[in-house]
Amino acid sequence: MSRFNDYQHAYPNARLSRSPEGVLEIALHTDGGKLVFNGHTHEQFVDLFHDVGSDPDNRVVILTGSGDAFMDAITARKDSTSSPLAVTTRSIARARRC
Repeated sequence: MSRFNDYQHAYPNARLSRSPEGVLEIALHTDGGKLVFNGHTHEQFVDLFHDVGSDPDNRVVILTGSGDAFMDAITARKDSTSSPLAVTTRSIARARRC
């Protein structure tokens, strides 16, 4: 089970805020502007959506973007800031939490 305080600032490409009623707003971005989607953001969002879905205090989720477009660019970046070992370790940890 995830808790908002544990993941609120854990994702550099997602700005999260939640009302006392459980309305969670996720604004996806790259450096505060529109999101540029790549392998790194993909990895982040898998973990982000898992945390959001595992938090029983989230009642409604609003997914939005920053800048003048939600996302109008995808890079073919093959590298990632995560090594295969780090990705595997996160996946194992996530499976254990479930």
